[in-house]
Amino acid sequence: MIMNIYASDSPVRPEAVSIETTRLSLNALRDTDLDDLMAVFCDNSSARMTHTVPHPFKREDAERLLANMMAKPYAYWAIRLDDDRLIGVISLTRAACGKTSDLHHFGPHLGIFVAPEHHGRGYALEAIDGLLRWVKKRKLHKIIHAAHFADNEKGGATLIAADFLYTGRRTQETSAARDGDHTALHMIRIL
Repeated sequence: MIMNIYASDSPVRPEAVSIETTRLSLNALRDTDLDDLMAVFCDNSSARMTHTVPHPFKREDAERLLANMMAKPYAYWAIRLDDDRLIGVISLTRAACGKTSDLHHFGPHLGIFVAPEHHGRGYALEAIDGLLRWVKKRKLHKIIHAAHFADNEKGGATLIAADFLYTGRRTQETSAARDGDHTALHMIRIL
């Protein structure tokens, strides 16, 4: 029988779990990740691709975000290089993204953000592949949902490379780093 790692009474400590890929480790976030987390989201172009990260991204914003992520084991994973430095965050959450409450009838929502200085190296694709292989092996989910703002062509290309397919669903979503609503394109991946 598969253990429910999302249950609060799970005997597996989140800090004990690490997903290893060729170049990365996905594991629990730590208090010491604060400065690296700020580097992931401090760039306006990165913040604009999220729903909740404001720009400018202040230290108190980062402290609050890190505390929220650390409080949800197995929902948020640090993406680390061999030297153990955090270069991004990948998430698999059950909460709705943006302002629309019914997005997750497809499955949990995958989100990924890699610090701008590490873009273009395939880290996002490798992290997605590692996390979803882990999820599939444990039979935790059968369908994964993802979405990206329509102007995030690189994010869309990464999700396509990770075998996500567009559903045809478009919603108007907000971003704390943008004014007004913006079109989000929805995708799924069947595991």
